Amino acid sequence: MPEGDSIAGDAARLRPVLVGKRIEAVAGTSPGVRANSARLLDATVDTIRTVGKHLVVDFSSGYSLHVHLGMSGRWDVAERGRGPHGSARVVLVTGTHLAACYSAPSIEVDRTGAIDRALMSLGPDVVPGLDADEFVRRARLRGDRPIAATLLDQRVLSGVGNVYKSELLFLAGIHPWTVTAEVTNEQLRELAGQAHRLVSANVGQKRTTTGSSRRGQETWVYGQAGHSCARCGSRIEFDRLDGRVTYWCPACQPAGGRLSWPSARG
Repeated sequence: MPEGDSIAGDAARLRPVLVGKRIEAVAGTSPGVRANSARLLDATVDTIRTVGKHLVVDFSSGYSLHVHLGMSGRWDVAERGRGPHGSARVVLVTGTHLAACYSAPSIEVDRTGAIDRALMSLGPDVVPGLDADEFVRRARLRGDRPIAATLLDQRVLSGVGNVYKSELLFLAGIHPWTVTAEVTNEQLRELAGQAHRLVSANVGQKRTTTGSSRRGQETWVYGQAGHSCARCGSRIEFDRLDGRVTYWCPACQPAGGRLSWPSARG
């Protein structure tokens, strides 16, 4: 599922084919794109940037395209002439390439300033130079929530999703239902630092939090319910919080306990 590493990787793929290029055609099923295609047509792409799970394409016209991939959205890049199928939510065509986005639930075109204002509510981005102190400050405002929910709150930390949430808490030895107020500032800073290192390391490659890319060994606990913990051999457990599945090892993440951090990259 798309998390901060996926979006940063998409931006890296899109920049060489879009930045500095004139948009010669715009298409897509998104109502926002259809209504505002004239704002993008013949404009030049100035920048492509990310804020957590959000990708923004800025145009010389003063407008921007804002995309959130949700759970199943994806970007494809192809040479011009190899057209996308009709279900693409947005298609941007240059003289040499096209970039098409599929299945994204949220796509909007608006003035760049308006989109920037809307993104201001998000927490610090986990990838570029994460501000750990700002993360701690925002986390303290969610003190009555389980730490698993706080890590998923994009107003606290932008870019962490369900996979990294479970993996980060395993690496920290923190039980996911621990109330955020009981997590120390030092622990929160370590969570932020580890989040930055893991997500950044996975940009542009197959995601792994264990250092192994072998099938079934890419994660410590995420998706491992019923299997033995790779570190201690205990049975991995899972439960739902706010409709999202959380995984943990009951021995490595005891309620109220904390273990030393293992190496997250092997």
